[in-house]
Amino acid sequence: MAWAQQFVEQYGYWAVFAWTFIEGETVFIAAAALAAAGFLEPWKVIVVAAIGAYLGHLVFFALGRWRGMQIINALPFLKRHYPKANAVLDRYAHWSIFIFQYLYGTRMVAAILFGCSTISFGRFAIWQVANCASWAVVIYAVGHLLGFAGMAILHRFGVIGLLVVLLVAAIIAGWIYYRYGHSHLRRHFDEDDSK
Repeated sequence: MAWAQQFVEQYGYWAVFAWTFIEGETVFIAAAALAAAGFLEPWKVIVVAAIGAYLGHLVFFALGRWRGMQIINALPFLKRHYPKANAVLDRYAHWSIFIFQYLYGTRMVAAILFGCSTISFGRFAIWQVANCASWAVVIYAVGHLLGFAGMAILHRFGVIGLLVVLLVAAIIAGWIYYRYGHSHLRRHFDEDDSK
């Protein structure tokens, strides 16, 4: 157990940084859970996650500004939705920056689209400070609570009990996605294709 704790303490923050730079709630939530268990410093996890997300957004924004239209033109889905997305980004820039932050799997693409829009780099960078800081606090709180719950289950029911709870939670989440999210997304794309 000592080697695992040392590994997490040595590389945990780098993993949080790398993952949040790209997309990452999963590693961030895991790190918050480990902080709840005492393996990582909570404030360091929050700061590293916020910095990773912030720098990732700026890099992908710059990529969008540099070669964004080539990327969009190479991908038919982006090309078809770019005019509408650009209009939304220009009209609701402040809100869309916050909204995209919580839509898992969209932050990298959204940052590229922001780079293609008429939003200035400075304006984007300033709003991302508040966006990434508030996101880091919210997601950390979720992970921390999950960590406390996991530790309580582990102490009461052992490793097998914790694995059973995680399996049941994954099955329920998968069913909810399949029942509600999957059909909603499919219906949304079918409507777009019919237009």
